[in-house]
Amino acid sequence: MNKLISAVQERDAGALAQIAVDAHREPVVNDNAVKLVDALFDNLIRLFPAARHTVLATPGDVVAMKRQWILAFAENNITTVEQVRAGVRMARRQDSDFWPSCGKFIGWCREGATAGLPSPDEVMAEFERFGATRDLYGTAAEFPWSHPVMYWIIMDMRQKMYRYQQTTSETKKTAQHQLNLWAQKIARGEKIPSPVSQLPDNRRPPSVIQEKNRDPDGRYQRRGTEMLERIRARQKQEG
Repeated sequence: MNKLISAVQERDAGALAQIAVDAHREPVVNDNAVKLVDALFDNLIRLFPAARHTVLATPGDVVAMKRQWILAFAENNITTVEQVRAGVRMARRQDSDFWPSCGKFIGWCREGATAGLPSPDEVMAEFERFGATRDLYGTAAEFPWSHPVMYWIIMDMRQKMYRYQQTTSETKKTAQHQLNLWAQKIARGEKIPSPVSQLPDNRRPPSVIQEKNRDPDGRYQRRGTEMLERIRARQKQEG
């Protein structure tokens, strides 16, 4: 490390090149981090061209900078293409030509990765839409969710709503809590899984009308008729 610092300070390209060779002989910290940084630098140099004359003025500068970013990516679990793409999207919004620090770019990766999540109001709207039309679909997984995370959040919301008899405001708090949890997962590089029909269906028990509609042998209809006849007989006796 001291050799690296000294070589960077003195801009000794030969020493930096030798350090790079030695670094390649060492075990790679994270294969994904190495590949991501290599591809990332090609993109960032176009977004921040001033770096060619400052922090990335020589090949040795590039090698040293990449080495630090590879270590930082591995240490901060920036290991997916989605995370880096999110960081690049944030980089495009910047108003400066100057190369960002590694820590700043990692922050962009995390911020950008969660920027596409729905808002609590959007979750509540989808929650109501699902509740109103869920009987049109065989399983919750078949519902046309507007965002993959909606399935997981709304299934959790419905489960808690029925279990704890939550009010609308309490259900919205559950939505916000779930959004926060998913934002943390995405920032760590986790992917949102697709809905799965194997999960238990947490819908309310079917109504009498629904049971009647799926009563091929007429059992529920006969039971209703018998109950109605008993009520009429009782009314005649009392009259």
